Amino acid sequence: MKKPSRGRFVVVDGLDGIGKGVFVNTLRDEAEARGKRVLDVVNFWQQFNDHPSPAEIIGNYDAILTAEPTFVGVGKYIREELVSQKGKGYSPQILSEAYALDRWILYETLLLPVLNAGIDVYQSRTYATGLVYQRQMMLDRGQPFRPADILNVPGNAFCHRHPIDFLIIPTLSDPQQLISRLRNREKDDNCIFENLDFLTKVRKHYESDELRDIFEKNGTTVLYMDASVSIGFSQQQMRDFYKQYLE
Repeated sequence: MKKPSRGRFVVVDGLDGIGKGVFVNTLRDEAEARGKRVLDVVNFWQQFNDHPSPAEIIGNYDAILTAEPTFVGVGKYIREELVSQKGKGYSPQILSEAYALDRWILYETLLLPVLNAGIDVYQSRTYATGLVYQRQMMLDRGQPFRPADILNVPGNAFCHRHPIDFLIIPTLSDPQQLISRLRNREKDDNCIFENLDFLTKVRKHYESDELRDIFEKNGTTVLYMDASVSIGFSQQQMRDFYKQYLE
């Protein structure tokens, strides 16, 4: 039997409130419009409080939707305690290690097995978030930062050895739009990062040559998409991406 080609790993990473869900969900919609079977793993996590088994996915689905942090185990603790407004001001080092552990478990438990079986993964966030958010946290504390400080955390180092195929970064010219979007969206993450001052500072990191170089040197295609126009425009950019790179 011919071994299936590796699935495509697409990640959308960017500021809180920028509309990552719109981009990821458009990938799902485009895949389903072509008759592909897509499993929303985020819904699975929230329903069963566990990772689905690769055996449940392989042969039954053609693509999956995932997110970081996850909604189970370490990821659930990150969301509910470490980065929540009720948190205790955990250091960027602690956050980096927690995110990296959650990511490592996700890769080994789910992502690598399904990718190797030829199943596509559409995901919100990856360790690009750490290279941006934890970096700014360290700078705000007056601590020196090197990308290696994040990349060398064991979980991140493991994932960096398994490159994603496409990193899509939505951009926004006016950070004030983020706060309006955060106030109007249905979900409330109650996250410490959802404030204008912090988001304004980290925006430049997402659009930096340094971040792009880290991923491109690892074999990842980095694409920027304008999220400031409208939901429809964001969706159209993703439809064009799907036709060009995934179809």
